[in-house]
Amino acid sequence: MSEALSQYAGRTVIVGSGIAGLMAALTLAPQPVLLLTRSALGGETSSAWAQGGIAASLGPDDSAALHLADTLAAGDGLCNADMAADIISA
Repeated sequence: MSEALSQYAGRTVIVGSGIAGLMAALTLAPQPVLLLTRSALGGETSSAWAQGGIAASLGPDDSAALHLADTLAAGDGLCNADMAADIISA
């Protein structure tokens, strides 16, 4: 191991500074971690680009099935349909 990296031996490495990476770092605190990111903290992350939000089926003309259809269409083939169905119906 190079001398430049030896100071980080034994630390947990977290790749990415989006919500998941930062939450992992906070969860491990006060244990020191090495957070690798290509940009400033929180910058150029999927979290920063995500639309986010909370949705619920409230009206009589709405349903979990309609939300699932919207989610799968928005995901453009990237969603795991079974997992999305479990999350939406929870």
